[in-house]
Order: sequence, then C-alpha cells, then structure tokens
Amino acid sequence: MTYAFSPSSMLCTTHTSNVSSTAASSNGQADEYDEQQRGLRLGFIGCGTIAAAIVTGLLTQTEVQVSSVIVSRRSESKSTALVEKFGNEKIQISDDNQFIVDNCDILFLCVLPAQEEQVLTHLKINEEKILVSLVSTSKLETLRKNSGLDPDKIYKMICLPAVAQLEGTPILVPHSTNDGVKDLLSTLGGGTCIECENEDIMESMMVPTAMMGPVYGLMRQSRDFLIKKGVPAKDASQMVGRQYWAMVKDALMRCEDPDSLDDLIEEQTPGGLNEQTLKNLEGVGFLNSYNDAMEAVLQRIKGETDGSMKSTV
Repeated sequence: MTYAFSPSSMLCTTHTSNVSSTAASSNGQADEYDEQQRGLRLGFIGCGTIAAAIVTGLLTQTEVQVSSVIVSRRSESKSTALVEKFGNEKIQISDDNQFIVDNCDILFLCVLPAQEEQVLTHLKINEEKILVSLVSTSKLETLRKNSGLDPDKIYKMICLPAVAQLEGTPILVPHSTNDGVKDLLSTLGGGTCIECENEDIMESMMVPTAMMGPVYGLMRQSRDFLIKKGVPAKDASQMVGRQYWAMVKDALMRCEDPDSLDDLIEEQTPGGLNEQTLKNLEGVGFLNSYNDAMEAVLQRIKGETDGSMKSTV
C-alpha cells in the first residue's frame, strides 16, 4: 500500500490509480488530487549524521510519498553526498533556514543543543507546519515557546543512524495526533515507531541509544584481543562483526516477548564458556558499572548533571 498526504491537512489517505473522470473534471478536486500526488515536502535544518540517515531512509522507503527534501548545507560533505545519491530533482541544498521552513510541510530540527533556541527564535514558522526535533535535550514546552506552534504540531524524535537502512526503532513524543506523522516516521523503523506517553518515558528510552558507543567499544576490544593473539586483522574484524550481528539477530527475533533476554541467558550451556564469562563480569562489577553509566546518561539528558562518572582507572 502507498500512502499519499495532503500537506495542508496531514491526513493519511489510501491512494489508488483509479481516479474518476468526474472528480478530475472539477478544478478544485483536481488541484487537491495533484497536491496529494505531489507528496510531502521535507525540510532539514542541520545536516549531520542523523539528519543524513533520516533523509536516506525517507527517500528509500516506498510507503509514504515524499516529493522533495531541502537540507542545510552544513555539514557540506553530507549534504553534497545526499544530492549525489538522490539527485537534484529530489534534494536541494540551502543556506537559508527560512527558505527551508517556507518550502516544507514537515521541518526536522537537527542542530546542536546549544543552537536550538537561536535557530528557532529567528524563524517564522507557519501554524500549519509540523516540527520534529532531533535535538537530544529538546523539551516540548521550550520548542512550543520558541517556535510559536501549537503543541499538536510539535514532536521530539530519537533514532540511530540505522534508520538509513530502515532499521532500528524511532521513538517519538508525544503520541501523534494524526496518523500521517507516525506513518511517515514508522517507515524509518521498517514499520515500527514507539510513541512515548510523556517526556520522562522518552528520556529513559533515550538511554539505550547512548549505549551504541559502548557496544562498539566492546566489539573493538574483542577485535584487538584477537589481533594480539595473532589473528589477521581482516579476519578478526569480520568474525567480531558477524558474531555480534548473529547475537543481536537472535534477540531481535524474540523482542516482542519482554522475557526473551532472560530466556536467552538461561539457554547458555550450564558450566559453559558463556555462562562463566557472564559470571566473571558480574563478579568484578562490570554490569553494575554499565548500569551506573546508564544512570549518568539519564542524569545528563534530564539536565541534572554533565553525565560524568568518577573514574576508577
């Protein structure tokens, strides 16, 4: 099924190719149909890693029609790469934030936290626009104040770069008041977008997204261990990458069951290497430190601390 949107109403409708001649004969109805056929216009202020991933995902998916995307020039390497990948007919680069706002239906804010207020307060945003902030420290009330938009036009979304491949899980707050926004953003997660009840829930759910770096750190540790033991670097890299993928895939296949991770641990061979390694790590406080790191991240997200932990090294 392909979705078409009327940007003025942002209501999702099912599009079919059978348009009656009666409807087409009316100029007003024909204009409305042409608008739906046009698809959504998307604007991105800021074009870093996450913005580029979202653009790639939304222009790759086929469920929701996207007619055009305008992105900020910075970072120029990423905006230029997007144009090279999708072409000038689909993507335009602009140095003018107001131009981006004026020529989009949904505006994605992808700037640094320190830039958010300055960027928004210098823009005139039409009341019909939808604002989706990807700024990690954004607060809905602050977005409302600085943008002038009504609360039902403002969202905060968090996702990881895997959305470029339509994988991962976008998380959104608040619950979408129209199906169009969720339908669009769900395409980034292969049909999944988790809507949070409130900002406290969103902030807690942001914590695992900050564990991407630590996971890559563990993988690097495993790779370097193998290399030190004489394994060729390419073999070590391939083995670690594919092994972690296989483990994550097992968890993904069962993720609808809240007890699945407990079950996967219970399935480890009694007295085996995996069971022993887990006990060793628990014994030296590794998992407790991991939990402490998550608490520190949450405190930073909430603005309570700078997120630092006391070093034990």
